[in-house]
Amino acid sequence: MGILPVAAMLVLFGVLIAACSSDSDDGGNDGNGTDATEPADDGDGGDATEPADDGDGDGGSSGSGSATLTIGDESWTFGDVFCAFSQEETFLRSQSFTLSASGETAEGVRIELTAGILDEQEDGRYEGDGVSYAVSVDDVDNSENPTLSWVSLSGLFVEVDPVIQVDGKNVTADTTFQDHVTITADEIPGTLQATCP
Repeated sequence: MGILPVAAMLVLFGVLIAACSSDSDDGGNDGNGTDATEPADDGDGGDATEPADDGDGDGGSSGSGSATLTIGDESWTFGDVFCAFSQEETFLRSQSFTLSASGETAEGVRIELTAGILDEQEDGRYEGDGVSYAVSVDDVDNSENPTLSWVSLSGLFVEVDPVIQVDGKNVTADTTFQDHVTITADEIPGTLQATCP
């Protein structure tokens, strides 16, 4: 995969995820002090790969939660997790799921984790033909000359097995990442383990 398609998809995912996370300060409740949404988990082994839809159009869950991203032999932890589990929560027809979280490197550099599922058919799917996945971690203090920028994009042109798995409030990803600081073609294995609030 060349750098140009990767950059184009990063811009698209970045815009979509930024639009979602900008609404994360509403506390994720319906105004009555209760959570507005719950991810799909019917408790009887049903299909948790489809997004939850509570019909009220509120914008996802935010607050606490946690996430750990490991790429190669490096690992970062994140708090202040925001998740949106459906088109209604992301406010974008092509965005089926999004997660964002903030953290710091060991050196104190502020970083942001983003993960998203994009359905080009705008059906709110988490998998299948036309569904793509993005996971990235970036230096937010210095976007023009970052000290850290890892990106994973999957399913852009071909159908792939789901890279991001959503099971209730638990989110996992098992994929490979490219280092966008060194701009190499090497792909390094990585995993994401997150719990949405």
